[in-house]
This record gives sequence, structure tokens and C-alpha cells, in this order.
Amino acid sequence: MNNLSKEFKSGFIFLLAIVFLVYGLKYLKGLNVFQSNKPYYAIYDYIDGLQIGSSIRLNGFNVGMVNNIVLSNNNKLLVTLNINSVDSIPINSVCKIVNQDLMGTKGVSLVLGKSDLFAKPGDTLQSGIENSLQDEVNAQILPLKNKAEELIGSVDSLLTVVAAVLNKNTRKNLSNSIKSLDETFSILSQTMIKVDSMVYNNDKRVSKIILNLESITTNLNDSNSGIKPILYNLSLISDSLSNSNIGSLVENINNISNNINSGSGSLTKLMKDDKLYNNLEKSTSELAELIEDIKNNPKRYVNFSILGGTNKSYEKKKD
Repeated sequence: MNNLSKEFKSGFIFLLAIVFLVYGLKYLKGLNVFQSNKPYYAIYDYIDGLQIGSSIRLNGFNVGMVNNIVLSNNNKLLVTLNINSVDSIPINSVCKIVNQDLMGTKGVSLVLGKSDLFAKPGDTLQSGIENSLQDEVNAQILPLKNKAEELIGSVDSLLTVVAAVLNKNTRKNLSNSIKSLDETFSILSQTMIKVDSMVYNNDKRVSKIILNLESITTNLNDSNSGIKPILYNLSLISDSLSNSNIGSLVENINNISNNINSGSGSLTKLMKDDKLYNNLEKSTSELAELIEDIKNNPKRYVNFSILGGTNKSYEKKKD
């Protein structure tokens, strides 16, 4: 009997040790064995290192822990979430896997929704995953990396083009061009020195020219009141000419010109009749001789004699 009691005691102690071991392991994992379980579920494509026993937090406060993780037939991960400290969870709440510290420890952040319907234990909540620090860094660096690669490609293409363009002949021509440009700058420098010397030597003349220009502009400004009436009168004259019947005058002149060209009228006969022209020439010649004779022998034409005398007849002067 004593032997049976000893064996019974040993078995009981062994079973008790196993129970304490199981519950101790659960306690070490963070599972509270003395609280009733309220399991909720969430399905993830990727849990990013989430483990059984990871804490579930609401606004930073621990409200539960991950109770189990199972790989389903469609390669989805079914995570059992034991949430004990929250009684009312809206049906549209999200269980998001997040980093809980700088070391990358994973946990679940419970983001409560605003629905009026509440989930019950055993319901499946919406799932989500927060980008890791590496993902955030990659998201920031990736655009810079792409731009740097594009810049390197552009620089490489530019260097290729420069190497192709700047061959031996091109470098020689460029060297000659730079040499010519240097000579041009040297000539310009000498020219500027000469111009500066010329201006310095003729400083008084330049000053006098400027004074004269200033005086001219002053006189023009002073004469502005006198120039305005002249311009006004010219404007009136131009307006009068524009309003006058110049077309009628031009038409009359054209008619006279046509009459002359057609041979009608006295003026045309005077211009084109040789006989009339010869008679006029002969008459003017005789009139000139008569005037000359009157000048030379006035007594022949005007004679007052008391005793009486004889008048001399006119004789044509012989050449």
C-alpha cells in the first residue's frame, strides 16, 4: 500500500508538473490562462514576421494577443486574435500588422471603425499591414535612385557625343578658334585703349558738344510754342488742299494738253504754224529796228522847228 501510495504520489506530481509546464509556457508566451478567450479572426496574405503571442494594441494599450496562426489551403494565413479588453468592436474595424519598436518587433494594431454594427467573437475582421521602415525608406529612395540612373545615362550619352565630336581635327579647329578669339580680344582691348585715350584727349570737345546738344534741345523746347502754330497752319493748308477740287483742275489741264496735241486752238496754231511764227519774228525784228532808230535819230520823229524844216524819211540801216 505504501508502494502504491508512493507511485500514486509520483504520478500525480508528474502530471501536475506537466500542467504547470504547459500553462507556464503559455504564460511566458503572453497568454493569460485565467481569462476567457474571445477569439476573432483575420486573414493575411503576408504576416511579415508576426508570431503567436504577439500583442494586440488599441491606441498603444495592450488589449490582447495573437493566439494562433494557421496556413490555409489557398496559402492564406488565418490568424486567431484573442481580444479580451474590448467589449464592442465595430464590424469594419481593421487589424493592422505594425512595427512595435525600432527592432522590428511585429504586433497587431486594432483600428476601430465607425460602423453601428459590432462584431461578435468568432467573426472575421478586416486585415491590413503597415509598411516597414525599410519599405518607407525604399519608397523615398526609389525616385532618387531612378533619377540618378537617368542622370548617369544622360551623362554617359553626353560624354559619348563629346568624345565623338571632339576628334583630332575638331580639337585642332577648336584650338585655332580659341587662339583667334584670344587675338580678337587683344585687338578689342587695344582699340578700347585708343578710344579711351581719344576720349580723354578730347574731353573738352566732347563736353562742348554735349553742351551744344543740350542748348539745341533747350532751344527746341523753348521754340515749341512757336512751332505748334506753324504745324497747325501746315495742317490747315493740307486740309484745304485735300478739300479743294484738285481733280477738276487736273482734268482741265489734261483737256488743254489734249487740245494742243490734237492741233485745235490758237495756241496750237501759234506753236505749229511756221508762217505765223515767221511773221511774228519779222514783226518783232522790224519793231526792234524802229526802236533803235528812234533812239539814234529822235529828231527824225519829233521835230519842233520855228523856222520850219524838212523831215527826214526813215532809212533802213544797212549792215
